[in-house]
Amino acid sequence: MVSIVNYNGWHYLPTFMIKGHGVMNTARKLLAANIKARRSDLGLTQEKLAELVDVSYQMLHDIEGCRTWVSDKTLQNLSAALGVDIYELLCPPAADRANDQKGKLNPRLVERLHKTMKSDIDRRLDEFFGKLGNKV
Repeated sequence: MVSIVNYNGWHYLPTFMIKGHGVMNTARKLLAANIKARRSDLGLTQEKLAELVDVSYQMLHDIEGCRTWVSDKTLQNLSAALGVDIYELLCPPAADRANDQKGKLNPRLVERLHKTMKSDIDRRLDEFFGKLGNKV
């Protein structure tokens, strides 16, 4: 589970704490691509997903268009509505992870990679928030 930093009443995802715009642009693009792909897989319109997530159509449109970022609550609601873990919304799409030069990878290898990525992300977040907690 991704932890959220609460600082002076504002909630931040860890990517907000990383210096440089490249990381945020990448995170926005990944989030947008994963939301669009999952929404399409589920046969949901932007209007219907916005209703399920409890945001306006315009807000969802802006998220999918990489024009805005999400709050922790919205990210949690998106995750629940789309039936995926939060980290999956911020990872490269499954098709990108599963393809190599020949076009196929062993499904068990891909699953092991997902688990490794998730545990590594969780470990790094725990370290980050532990250090941050000591400073605040």
